[in-house]
Amino acid sequence: MQKPSTCARPPWPQLLGCALAVTLTACGGGGGGGADTRSQASATTLSGTAVDGYLQGARVFLDVNGNGLADTGEPTATTDANGRYSLDYSQVSSPVLGMRVIVTGGVDTDTGYAFTGMLTARADGSRAGQLVSPLTSLVDALVAQGLSLDEARAKVAAALGLTVADLATDPLAVLANQPGLYTRQVALQRAVQLLASANQGSQTAHEAQERVLRALATVIVAQNGTATVGEIVARASLSQASAARALADAVEDTLQAALRSQGGRASAKASLKAMDQIRHEMESSGEYSLSQAATRLDERNGATAYSGLAGVGGKTEAINTFTRRAGTATTVNQAPSTAGRLLASNCFQCHGTGGVGGFDRIRGSDAAEVRDYLRKPARSDIMAAHAQGYTSAQLDAIIAYLKQ
Repeated sequence: MQKPSTCARPPWPQLLGCALAVTLTACGGGGGGGADTRSQASATTLSGTAVDGYLQGARVFLDVNGNGLADTGEPTATTDANGRYSLDYSQVSSPVLGMRVIVTGGVDTDTGYAFTGMLTARADGSRAGQLVSPLTSLVDALVAQGLSLDEARAKVAAALGLTVADLATDPLAVLANQPGLYTRQVALQRAVQLLASANQGSQTAHEAQERVLRALATVIVAQNGTATVGEIVARASLSQASAARALADAVEDTLQAALRSQGGRASAKASLKAMDQIRHEMESSGEYSLSQAATRLDERNGATAYSGLAGVGGKTEAINTFTRRAGTATTVNQAPSTAGRLLASNCFQCHGTGGVGGFDRIRGSDAAEVRDYLRKPARSDIMAAHAQGYTSAQLDAIIAYLKQ
């Protein structure tokens, strides 16, 4: 794996004035002869939030050695239902300012789908909480190209018509007043993952995403003025950049319309879930056509709602359709054993929550049949390609969960 660059470490005297998300607490104690024996102890915890939608059950780690991998001994944590995490770096001897915070896995609580991307941020002592988001990932890509953290933030903010403060703001916390902050980030992440799929080659999915972010960083460095996410994506020197622009534009337009609708946040979640299904269809077919992917989904479901979200037909009625579907979704009884549920959540994009209600029901499927599909060569089948990211034991857990 190509090792990401690390930014320069400031000297210790400077660090003492900007400890990373740290509160200095005084520990008082009585001493003989009236002497004040109080000492100061520095808390060594980095806390924050991982958000595309809030990522639940995601792994967060501090990349101490800069190799992009969660190595033994590096601070690691798991996010809660609101994407929050806390990293204890008390055993790290090096200054942590500027180290990468990396987030992978978990479930996007906006859609209920497994998060297959990767988010990064640079540890920053000027923030009370360390936000890790698609925008901080883009900032990180500019830092890797040699810009300082302040320069990178200023560039990204200017390119997208935001303020530097916006880049450190939880987009869901300010959704009512700043919906554009949320829609830009969500559109950016979908475009990055689509481009990573189209340009992956022999790389891992995460390596391909970092390559895409580097390409977008190059566009932003050269850019003057403000642009949409779609316009920035279209200028990247990558295969299927025009398809990624179409997807980014459709995601932003759809979410903006959904948030303005009577359904508001609920409609936005339902519509985003449908847009993720369209993206998945674009990737699995290898054709990378937004309209054709939407048409195929409509043909399978005997409807026109997906095409509406893709801009072919009535978007408002499409949003209403998916909102109604979300409100009357099939109830799936929780299986007695849930050990494989989180692992199986990646299957739910196509096969429905719990393996019921999607393109093809897999709940209760014959274990041998599922195992045969998953053990095909990676390039021969989309299910087999997904299976490459799991160990044999994890595949067995998924099959056991779906078998119930």
